[in-house]
Amino acid sequence: MKKTLTALSLILGLTLAASAFAGGYAKHKGGLKQDMSQMPVSTVKAAQNMPDETMVMMQGNITKRVKKDKYMFNDNTGEIMVEIDGYAWNGQDVAPTDMVTIVGEIDKDGNMTIVEVDEVMLPEAHNMQ
Repeated sequence: MKKTLTALSLILGLTLAASAFAGGYAKHKGGLKQDMSQMPVSTVKAAQNMPDETMVMMQGNITKRVKKDKYMFNDNTGEIMVEIDGYAWNGQDVAPTDMVTIVGEIDKDGNMTIVEVDEVMLPEAHNMQ
């Protein structure tokens, strides 16, 4: 009986430790904080001609959702598809009429250019950094 209780206690303890570790890992949201004030703002037209993996900052509107995490972004020079994972929204709700700043990386896939967005900033959020 003691062996069974000891084994069950050990299994329960390991299970709780593993879930606490996994839960803590999933909630990690820290990272390198960069000074974006020195990063030049690009246009959609310029971004479409940039090399793969180039960091880019653009200002414009996220106009519509295409599918799960793919959206259309436009400025006065054109339109480009952007990929925005949940963390990049920073808990903000954005309307198609809202002017936003996005920061991300160019992803060339064949002849298509997509921006993988790391952060979406509304003007008031951008001014606070």
